[in-house]
Amino acid sequence: MNKMWTVVRREYLSRLKTKGFVIGTILTPVLLIAMTVVPRLLLFLKSDKPIQIAVIDQTGAILDSLIVNLNDRNEAGERLYHFIKREGTASDLEAAKKTLSGEVDSGALDGYIIIPASIYEDGNAEYYAKSVTNFKVNSGMRNAISRAVKEHRIQQSGLNSEQVRRLVQRVDLRTFRIAEGGKEEEDKGRTELVVWVLVMFIYMALLVYGQLVMRSVIEEKSSRVIESVISSVRPFDLMAGKIVGIGALGLTQYTIWAAAIGLVSLYGIQVVDIFAPKMAMANAPKFALPAIPFETLLYFIAFFVFGYFLFATMFAAVGAMVNSDQEAQQLVFPVIMLVIVPLMFTFYIIGNPNSQLAVILSLVPFFSPIVMFARIVVQTPPFWQIALCFVLMLATIVGMIWVVGRIYRVGVLMYGKRPTLPELLKWIRYA
Repeated sequence: MNKMWTVVRREYLSRLKTKGFVIGTILTPVLLIAMTVVPRLLLFLKSDKPIQIAVIDQTGAILDSLIVNLNDRNEAGERLYHFIKREGTASDLEAAKKTLSGEVDSGALDGYIIIPASIYEDGNAEYYAKSVTNFKVNSGMRNAISRAVKEHRIQQSGLNSEQVRRLVQRVDLRTFRIAEGGKEEEDKGRTELVVWVLVMFIYMALLVYGQLVMRSVIEEKSSRVIESVISSVRPFDLMAGKIVGIGALGLTQYTIWAAAIGLVSLYGIQVVDIFAPKMAMANAPKFALPAIPFETLLYFIAFFVFGYFLFATMFAAVGAMVNSDQEAQQLVFPVIMLVIVPLMFTFYIIGNPNSQLAVILSLVPFFSPIVMFARIVVQTPPFWQIALCFVLMLATIVGMIWVVGRIYRVGVLMYGKRPTLPELLKWIRYA
């Protein structure tokens, strides 16, 4: 046992001090925070350069609505949209478009809009510019034109436009989650966000740290270091030491990431307000991260540990059977699919956490770390299902350790060709 803990310390400390671990540990939360914060900050950035847009309005009424409704201004108080009226009837429209396209090409105009007289019937308008990928500009013009067309249609029908707007006013359906003890909590889609974030962390952990175990075995085996190590440490202790050491490394990394995200959740708004004071406005979206219950974090750790031990043993077996990374890529695919398949079912699980298929999949040990955890976050299943899930996973881990331990004992000292299935069965039977 002491020798196994020596291997644990070696695997943990040697990887903890590497530049890759330090850089990855720092950059990952920084990138996650940037992906969340930067898009929100960009919402408050406006172009200071006004744009010149020519308008051929064959209806004679919509241009005025565009001028009134698209009245955004820059920091200097200038209008961002300057609409220029141009004439163009149906007979000379193509010539007018050719002239306007030349002005856009020369830079005299930023774009032009064609509003045909038939827009009230078919609802079609056209916008031409060098770049038509600015969602904000496109959406603003579309909404302004649509509003003018709707107003005209309502007036033509003899109805009062204000009364019609009230009658068709959109209903806002607020969603509330009934938590443990009947407590009501408003849910604005944050539960789904929490599910995907935590499930992706488990998914990455199973693949990244499991493959670290596999590569560690392959490196020692290919360099023949394993021959010297085996002379002083039992193969099983070596395998267990690698798995526990790299697993502890993963928990350390995830703990650092969780602490970083927690600090951002507590103090992120204050930091953002220093650099972007407009974010302090009452109508500005806040950077509050969804609260994760303590029980959910405990389940996350539990499924991380159980899932890691389950898959790390299989990755260790693959490493023991092959002689290079190239050979490993061929054998490791079935193991990777056991992680990918439950991730694909997560879409279904989030919407149907208590369906028969969800219950069955969550009790399959290889799927449980992702599927059962997703069910717990969305809607906690009966305790007996959770308990049975852990029992089945534990039994599977014990069985896998027994099988993989025998493969590992023989495989780490085998060189040359990759073993066949009958040979693997012999290793298991006689090791």
